[in-house]
Amino acid sequence: MKKTNALFLVVLTPLAFGFGFALDWLLVSSGRMAVMVPWTLSICLVLIGIAILALGARVRMAVKPVKGRRIDPIAAVTIVQLAKSSAVGGTVLFGATVGFLAFSTSRPVVVDSVIPPTIGGVVASLVLVVAALVAEWWCVLPPQDPDGEPA
Repeated sequence: MKKTNALFLVVLTPLAFGFGFALDWLLVSSGRMAVMVPWTLSICLVLIGIAILALGARVRMAVKPVKGRRIDPIAAVTIVQLAKSSAVGGTVLFGATVGFLAFSTSRPVVVDSVIPPTIGGVVASLVLVVAALVAEWWCVLPPQDPDGEPA
């Protein structure tokens, strides 16, 4: 399994930014309210990041060459897939919330109650991306010696 491509995440961010900005623009231009990012989103994203780090640490400890310490390979692959998908999802949420923030601050009248939760969403989604990439990095097997013994 390949690591998450950083270039893919970098390319995905402006696309998500454009989607978030355009969504807010379409909603406001049709007479509806703009998207309000709730504080619960920020809390949930940080909790998901912590859970992914805990699962990644579990795999990291199992990879160390200590007798008796094992992990199911299917569980390890599932944790890596969760970390990869969280990195992509966090990137999309990061770009979209930055788009929401850019649209909200570019309006002639800025509602003060919208800005702090949106900034919280931006920070929390960035925390999720970093946590997911760290957990994915922790799930890499160490190089093997030619004798077959772990390095």
